[in-house]
Amino acid sequence: MGTRNLTKVIKDGEVVVAQYGQWDGYPSGQGLTGFFAVTKDDVMASLEANLKLIFYPTEEQRREYAKPFEDGHDVGWMTFESGKAYGEKYPSLTRDTGAEILYLIANATTLVPLYLDIEFENDDLFCEGVYEVNLDNKTYTSKYNGIIVTLTFDEAKELGVEGYLKRFGMDDESIQAVIHSLSKAA
Repeated sequence: MGTRNLTKVIKDGEVVVAQYGQWDGYPSGQGLTGFFAVTKDDVMASLEANLKLIFYPTEEQRREYAKPFEDGHDVGWMTFESGKAYGEKYPSLTRDTGAEILYLIANATTLVPLYLDIEFENDDLFCEGVYEVNLDNKTYTSKYNGIIVTLTFDEAKELGVEGYLKRFGMDDESIQAVIHSLSKAA
């Protein structure tokens, strides 16, 4: 579902990742993707080590990346197929990646272009969820629907999925449905 969100990474007091996500910005969606990442020491270590692979192309460079995928209708317009091909070539620059950006960077072996969409967090109308990995103090902060949950990575491991979702007021039946869908996806 189109629930816009932002996944952030903080390192040395700076926002180094601010990934806009178009889809499933609920705590039970992108929030859990980030939650699972911070509960894995190897993912967090790889994420931190691979931050050196991030670079921020200019707007002009991003337009050049997109040109071969445009449909010719207008600058930046792509067909469904060409948009999918663009996302496969530049997954770190697509709205479809969301919180998966954490794994993308953690598993990177080449440079990762990023667009820092820092201001999106302040968009009260469209930004529905913010999920922040702070590598300085090893915390994960989730903001959704006026609720802010901050956990250390260790607390997240102890709390588990059910405890995390309860912090957002989800009822037991809804939580069990999420857990069931996760088990089917695994």
